Amino acid sequence: MQIQDYFINGDVKAAIEYMKKHQEFKDILPAYIAIFEKCEYLTYDIPEFLNEILLVYQVYYRDIFYCGMKKEEADNKLIEQLKKLLNKPDISEIELENKLVLIFEEYGYHALFGSTQGYYGPYIWKETVPTRYNVELPNGSAMYTVNILRGFIFCSWMRYLTFGRFGTNGWASIDGTINCIEDGYDFESEKFTISLLKHEAQHTVDMKQYPGIKEDELEYRAKLVELIYSNDISLLNKFISVADENKVNDGHAIASVRIKKEFNGIDQNNIYEIKKYALTLFKQHNHEMSHKYLDLK
Repeated sequence: MQIQDYFINGDVKAAIEYMKKHQEFKDILPAYIAIFEKCEYLTYDIPEFLNEILLVYQVYYRDIFYCGMKKEEADNKLIEQLKKLLNKPDISEIELENKLVLIFEEYGYHALFGSTQGYYGPYIWKETVPTRYNVELPNGSAMYTVNILRGFIFCSWMRYLTFGRFGTNGWASIDGTINCIEDGYDFESEKFTISLLKHEAQHTVDMKQYPGIKEDELEYRAKLVELIYSNDISLLNKFISVADENKVNDGHAIASVRIKKEFNGIDQNNIYEIKKYALTLFKQHNHEMSHKYLDLK
């Protein structure tokens, strides 16, 4: 088992034990012990009140990923602590998130709140640079606005747990805008041109075309698009490796379960067969989605 597997599984305690046994982690281990064993949390180069907000999230991560607190209990504790900090005991969760965004904006920061793969965590950054890209997808090409996001302060839970080594590098907004964290990409690589641009562009198409589409359906279709265009022979195995039918709130894990089953009989060392079969599955899924969401027989 590799170190990233413990983080993907949300088990920081096991990750720390792993690091204690492997010399290559001797430099980073003290930081984990300080945060998770001694509760010596990080402070950021931002105003004190903003640090207080981010501290609530750091405690939330320790509660879930180190102490093993049940997610529902930790979620409720997080929301109540934020309401207390803002002195807004009766505010709804949506109103709370909107208020938090406004607070960060008052200090000159961009902010996005909510959850990523089932866990709460804010994205806080300094600069947004809109850029236009033409993106080809199986059902046609279109121009998309890509917001290049710079100067990150906080980047949700996975980047926090791994000190920036792993985590979300981009996402699609319901308005069709793609958001890209600049330091997460080589802009000439497939990671950017396919795993971000094509993946997220497919999300924007599907969210518009199939109102109410589920997260695992979105991720399944976007992963197929990656397989259609990618020349990376290891990509299919990457998807299969995160398949987990027990992670019902993780659209990536559930989508990968379906991909694992459907590609079971395909030669995983033949990139052309993978690409061809992915396109076949995508076209089949177009019909499935039309029947389900558009009532087309």
